[in-house]
Amino acid sequence: MSTKTDELLQTLVNGSGPLAYTSLAKYHESAIQTTATAGLDVRPTTVAGCTIWNGANVGGKSLIMDRLFTFNLVSTIGQSFFSLWYCMHLRMTKPTADILLLRGTGDGREPDMSVVVAVGATVADNGWFPCGVAGETEEVGVLPGGMVEFNANGRLVVPPQHGISLQVVSGIVTDTYTTGASWWRMQL
Repeated sequence: MSTKTDELLQTLVNGSGPLAYTSLAKYHESAIQTTATAGLDVRPTTVAGCTIWNGANVGGKSLIMDRLFTFNLVSTIGQSFFSLWYCMHLRMTKPTADILLLRGTGDGREPDMSVVVAVGATVADNGWFPCGVAGETEEVGVLPGGMVEFNANGRLVVPPQHGISLQVVSGIVTDTYTTGASWWRMQL
C-alpha cells in the first residue's frame, strides 16, 4: 500500500482526523418531525415545535447535541426569512406525543426509545435562544427548500431526565417547517 493509504488507515485506527466519528456511529441518533408545523411570528414561550427528552435514568447517558435543523416544507405567500430557536429544560416531565417514524441511527440499528421526540409539547419557558444562520423561503411562495442548520458540535448537552425544545420564528406564520436534531448518546 502507499504511504498515504497507510497514514489514513492509521488515522482511522487512532480515532483521529476527519473520520474520527466513524467509530462512534453506534452512539449517533437523529429525529425529525413527521408533520410540518407553522412557524411563530413572535419569540417562543411555552409551546415547542419539537421537543427531545432524554428518558435515561439519572446517572445514565446524556445526549450530546450534534446538530439542530429545520426545513421549510411549504412557503405560502412569498419570500420571507425564518430562524431556529432552542430552549434547554431542566428536570422536565416526559412529553406524551412521541414521534417514531422518522428516527435514524448512525449504524442502521434501532434507535434508543428512551429518548422521546414530541411535536407541539407544552414546555417551561426556560429562555429561548436563536441559533444558526437565518433561512429564506422561496420568492414565489409555493415551493419548499429553505433550511437552517446549527452545528452544536457538543456545545449543548441534555442530561438524563432533561430536554431541549426547538421552534421556528418566521416572517410568515402560514409557512410550515419540519424540525429535528442529531445527537450522540454518551456516558459523561
